[in-house]
Amino acid sequence: MIVQELVGKKVVVHVETGANVAQHRGVLEAADGHFLKVKKDSETLFLCISNIIAVAAV
Repeated sequence: MIVQELVGKKVVVHVETGANVAQHRGVLEAADGHFLKVKKDSETLFLCISNIIAVAAV
């Protein structure tokens, strides 16, 4: 599935952070060539595409 199709939907994003993998759940607000914008409860995350392992609809 193309990430653009998930814009506006609730997603879980797996992000590599050094030797660990972090999971972020929220609404995917935007996706461009370099970043994903994910709105969590009280914060907005801008995640670099090069660190993202997987994006899945929830």
